[in-house]
Amino acid sequence: MQIHIVLSGGLMLTERIYTELSLLSRHIKVLEIVKEYQPIGIVRISNMLNIGEHEVRHSLGVLEDAGLIKPTPNGAIIRGNIKEELIQSAEVLEELSQTAKVLKKEILKLVM
Repeated sequence: MQIHIVLSGGLMLTERIYTELSLLSRHIKVLEIVKEYQPIGIVRISNMLNIGEHEVRHSLGVLEDAGLIKPTPNGAIIRGNIKEELIQSAEVLEELSQTAKVLKKEILKLVM
């Protein structure tokens, strides 16, 4: 899954949200790669996803801070059973989706 974002004029209000969703998409993709190929290092992930090593390093740091992965001498690995953390993240995303729908209605009321 990769989110591709096209910004057009007038989206300054939502631009930051798009940026954060793009980062989240990258973090999830890195997590998928780690899960499938663990242990795996930065250079290999970078080559597989065709993104910069600094971007991979950042994503790995975020995933480690979230308790989803851990570094080893041979590369990143999944930190035990992360099912509960991922379910919680999916639930938060659902809440955000519902909030976005409410905000959309409020914005559209302004133009009517």
